[in-house]
Amino acid sequence: MSTPQRTDLEASLQELECHFTWDFKKDEIKDLDNISEKLLDRVKFCHNRYHSTYFNILAFLSHLEGQNETALEFLSKAECVLRNEKPFLEKHLLVTYGNYAWVYYHIGKLSEVNTYLGKVEDICRSIPRSSRYSANLPIVYGEKAWTLLKLGARYYPSSKESFQKALHGDPDNLSLNSGYAVVLYRLEGFRRRKVKTESSEAVKQLRKVLRLEPNNSEAMVFLALKLQWNRKEESRNLVENALRVSPDVPQVTRYVAKYFRAEGDIDKSLEILKKAVELAPRSSFLHHQIGLCYKQELAKMKINEQQVPLDEKMAKMAECIHYFKKSVEIKPSNLHAKVNLAEAYGENRQLEEAEKIYTDVLEDPFLGVSDKQYTLNNYALFLLFKKKNEPSAICHFKAAYEIQLRTSSRVQAGKKLKQIAKQRLKTNTGDSEAYEIFSFVYMQDGQKKKAMEYSLKAKQFSSFNAEDLSALCDEKLNI
Repeated sequence: MSTPQRTDLEASLQELECHFTWDFKKDEIKDLDNISEKLLDRVKFCHNRYHSTYFNILAFLSHLEGQNETALEFLSKAECVLRNEKPFLEKHLLVTYGNYAWVYYHIGKLSEVNTYLGKVEDICRSIPRSSRYSANLPIVYGEKAWTLLKLGARYYPSSKESFQKALHGDPDNLSLNSGYAVVLYRLEGFRRRKVKTESSEAVKQLRKVLRLEPNNSEAMVFLALKLQWNRKEESRNLVENALRVSPDVPQVTRYVAKYFRAEGDIDKSLEILKKAVELAPRSSFLHHQIGLCYKQELAKMKINEQQVPLDEKMAKMAECIHYFKKSVEIKPSNLHAKVNLAEAYGENRQLEEAEKIYTDVLEDPFLGVSDKQYTLNNYALFLLFKKKNEPSAICHFKAAYEIQLRTSSRVQAGKKLKQIAKQRLKTNTGDSEAYEIFSFVYMQDGQKKKAMEYSLKAKQFSSFNAEDLSALCDEKLNI
C-alpha cells in the first residue's frame, strides 16, 4: 500500500482510543518530570500487572517533552509486557498500537502509521459493536482511568467515571478495582470534612480489593488510614500485615510511616521514611513526610521550650526546612510542602523567604479555590503572628472567609477575625473596624440582621464606612 499523505491520516488517527486522543494538554499536567520519576519507581517496586499501563503513560509524557524515540522505547516495553501476560489477547494492545500510530505520525514515518492503524482495524473487526478504529472495552476504559489517575488531582473525577465504566463490563478485574479504590480514597481525602467510615465509598471498595487479593499491601495501608480513628485494632493489624508483605516497597511504607506519625510515634515513622527515601530518593511525598515528622517534634519542643537546648532546637529546625525544601524542589506543585516550608521559614525568622512563598502561590492563576483558601488563611496567620501586621492579616483572613467552602481553614479564619475584633473592643469600645469585622463575618454567614446592626455601629464610630474598609482590603490584597 502506498504511503498516505499526512492529511489523509488525521481523521483516522482521531478515531483511535489512546493517550493522544484523550484530550490531555501539556500545560494542564503539572510536574511532568516528577510524574515520570514516580512511574519509573512504580515499575521498579510494584506488581508487573500495571507495568504496561505505566509504560504507555511514560511514552505519552516522553512525546510531550519532544522525546519521540524514547516514547517508542517505552511503547516497545509496554507491548513486551502485554505479550507476556497469561492469557494474552490481541485486544489488550489496542491502546498501545494507537499510541504507536500517533508517535510515528509525529516523527513523520507515515508508512508505520498506516501499519499500526491496520493492526488496530484488524483487532476491532473481531470485536462486536466496534467502529473501524475503536472499541468500547473495559480494558480501554481502564487504561484511560489509570492515566487520568496518574496525571494529577484535576483529573480524579474523570478517572472515577472511567473506572466505573470499565468495572461495569468487568466487575471483578483486580487492576480496575484497585485503581477505583485509589481514586475514591484520593477524592475523599480532598474533602475538608471527614467522611464517616460507614458511608465511605473508599472503605467499601478497599474491602472489595482485599477480598479479591488478600495480600494487596497498598489497599491494606489505605484502608488502615481510613479506619485509624474508629477501628484501632483492625487498622493496626492492617498496617502490620502491609509491612510484613511489602517491607521494602516505598509506595507502601510511606503510608505506614504516615500512620505512625498520626499515632505520635515519630521515631518509628522516621525510621520507616528514611529507609524508604533511600529506595526512592526522588519522592516529594517522602521528603514532605519526613519534614512533617520534624515539624511535629518541633511542636513538642515548643511546649517544653525551657527544657530544650537552643542548639538542639535549631538543628531540628534545619532538618525540617531541608526536607520541606527538597520536597518542593522535586515537585514544585506540592502546595502543602510549600506552605509548610513557608511556616518553617517563619518559625526560623526567615520572613522574606516565607513571604515570597505565600505571594508566589497566591499569584498562581491556576491555583484551585480550596488551595487558595488554605494559603490565604496560613498567610494571614504568618502576617498576624510573625510580621505583627494586623491590618494585612485581617484582609487575608477575610479573603479566606469569603470563599464559601466549609473547611477547617475557613473555620479558623472566622475564629481569628472574631478574636481580633473582640480584643480591639476590649481596648477601645468605639473601634469602628472591630464592628465592621463582625458585620463582615455575619454577612458572610447569611445573618443579615446582625450584620446590619454591626455595620451601623461601625458607621457610628467612623468617619469612613465599610465600603472604604473593603476597598482598603482590596488594595492590600491586590485583587
